[in-house]
Amino acid sequence: MKFDKYKAFPYPVLRPGSDDYTDGEFQATVEFAIDGNNIKASIGYALSATEITDEIAKENAAYVCMISCRDTYFQQVISTSERNLEVNFDSGALRGEVRVNPYVVVKKDISAFTSPDINAEFGPGPFKFVEGEVLAQDEAQIFYFDRDLFRPITSVFDLVKKDELEDGMWTVGFEENHIQIEVSPKMKESIDVARNDHNKRIVLLNSIYFAAVMQAVQKLKDPNESFEGKKWAEVIRRQAHNKGVSLDKHDAYYIAELLMQQPIMLLNAYVFKGVSQ
Repeated sequence: MKFDKYKAFPYPVLRPGSDDYTDGEFQATVEFAIDGNNIKASIGYALSATEITDEIAKENAAYVCMISCRDTYFQQVISTSERNLEVNFDSGALRGEVRVNPYVVVKKDISAFTSPDINAEFGPGPFKFVEGEVLAQDEAQIFYFDRDLFRPITSVFDLVKKDELEDGMWTVGFEENHIQIEVSPKMKESIDVARNDHNKRIVLLNSIYFAAVMQAVQKLKDPNESFEGKKWAEVIRRQAHNKGVSLDKHDAYYIAELLMQQPIMLLNAYVFKGVSQ
């Protein structure tokens, strides 16, 4: 079943954009991560309608998450009474566009359901629900799967030397599939050495790489720029989408912080506070 805010159910369903309930929310959060040869999904549910949570507690209903992938013809329905769970998938099961549809579904017939938040247009109740009917529904969430999307965002950068650059100066090129960070030969030698030192690598992340990521995001925000077909642009756009941030609505620095997983926290822990590795 696809989420359709215009669909009319013959019974009240708690869902976004609907007035079936005058109060109450149902929301699912889903995060994916690559764990070795598996893909791990962390799923969380937030449900404020106590009458529905009571039915879940009585095992008359369950949180249900349908995960489907058109490219691999994969589909799995995950049913649980827990608000939070983790599920593992084979790495080959999910590729390209992956759609997640969250629900609360009736497991056993419910003969006398009541809630003061149900719109009066449905009548005074009590209401009957049969197995398989939907008590709550959240909007579908779409994710994009490619191994590059789960690598550090810095994987789309190549550090290259440029002989004509003076020490201390660096430039960024966006015309290749990978973003080119161009530095002088001596600076490249220094950076290559720094990459092998944990604390120095953290400083690099918070300086040259953070600035380069922010500039790349700013380039993608510019309506006069086009980077169609560039691998780095696809990775940044889809990583931003998977993290729930918008290139149109959010500032470049904020997007860069999320894409780089808040590198200043590493700087604080290992450089400012001197935490041992």
